Amino acid sequence: MVIIDNPPHSLSTAPPPPPSSPSSTTLSQNVMSWVFQLPSCQSISSLSSSHQSQPAISLSLPQFQNKQGGERQFNKQQQAAAMWEHLSLDLLAHVFSFLPPDSVARAMAACKHWFDCARSRTPPSRQPPWLVALPARAARGRPSCYAHDPALNRWHVLPLDLFPCPLRLVAPVGSSLLCKVAASSDLRLVLLNPFTRQFRNLPDLTMPRRNPAVGIVVRGVDATSDSSSSFSVIVAGGAWGSCYEPTVEIYDTGPGGWSLVGPMPVEFAVRLTVWTPNESVHALDGAMYWMTSARAYSVMGFDLGRRAWREVKAPMADRLEWAALVRRPSGKLGLVGGYGDGQGTVWELTEEDKWVAVGGVPAELGRRFWGRSKSVATRCVGGEEAVYLFRDLGSEMLVWRKSSPSQIKKKKEGEETWEWRLVHGRCCMPNIPIKAALLHPTLSRSSFPASL
Repeated sequence: MVIIDNPPHSLSTAPPPPPSSPSSTTLSQNVMSWVFQLPSCQSISSLSSSHQSQPAISLSLPQFQNKQGGERQFNKQQQAAAMWEHLSLDLLAHVFSFLPPDSVARAMAACKHWFDCARSRTPPSRQPPWLVALPARAARGRPSCYAHDPALNRWHVLPLDLFPCPLRLVAPVGSSLLCKVAASSDLRLVLLNPFTRQFRNLPDLTMPRRNPAVGIVVRGVDATSDSSSSFSVIVAGGAWGSCYEPTVEIYDTGPGGWSLVGPMPVEFAVRLTVWTPNESVHALDGAMYWMTSARAYSVMGFDLGRRAWREVKAPMADRLEWAALVRRPSGKLGLVGGYGDGQGTVWELTEEDKWVAVGGVPAELGRRFWGRSKSVATRCVGGEEAVYLFRDLGSEMLVWRKSSPSQIKKKKEGEETWEWRLVHGRCCMPNIPIKAALLHPTLSRSSFPASL
């Protein structure tokens, strides 16, 4: 992976305004080649201004002229322009799904037809997910969100001045983020899309809770869907006054509002309130899982269908120095953990509740990543498409992702198709603790729920 050699860009998340003329829907060949060129190392914030700096290009409709009773034939360039002009929104959205966000922003600045398509259609993205991070505690300066584009290996800064209070990341929801209000002692949740600058406050819980465990279930084709309009939030445990609250309540975007769904073991409520980093995984078996670190690492599972709790022991629980849960490409529960100097392993939970190792950090990369620092400070976030190991915002990261199709073709049969790579950090990024999530960014406002 390419090492970052340039400072991060300030990413203005507001899409460029649509062209003022409603009739400007025809694109010349020059405009189309400009939109679909391979994106340069340029932030989305500069796309609108760069578009305005382009020389004036006539976007008027081609004239149909009769000559000796016949219609003049288009040349090849005019035919190509007419084809893009008359593409349906669904077909055009399918084309946009192959573009990175930078190129989609270029397309939105080209004409009103393309702007309306990118704002109103949300096809599944075919780009790798971005790493999106928020500070884990109060930081100097204006509140911001940090996004890493793996295709260009570039960081972007997204200002969060749209919300009056600092936010802390809880979990990804489609192409949006579920956050909690940092200034509130009781749990208050906010749904946020930092790319379109949209947010919605979720209703208050049925009872005040401090530091409960929170989980997300996204309904749709799969958990990586770009839509944020249909999901459920599970809240378990938490403190209320001087006591722990051994109950579970769920918020559903269908009927709306919170509802209590039943009790939970008091011991589980205590451990989820005190010993969980609040990172959950909804696995294919229909259960929500949280990691706890009381004495030794353990996994708490809540079966959403049967409303039943269970505990799964973590592999090498007494030796792990850090651990996190991820969802594997198979949909099963995965666990990433480390022990000793430069040791990191990825396990997968089988149907018999046994952990099977499916990957490990190469020794050389492990020594370079951890060095002499303690691995206990390692953070992890992952999903079906990638796993990231990091310490803070300014430090380098270890990334485990599937090889490209061209690289897979070169591999021998049975050879590992996932590879570990080191992504270098930059000293110009603030060295602050972060909490991160993987998501597919979208500039479409239609994917965000109109109300909650």
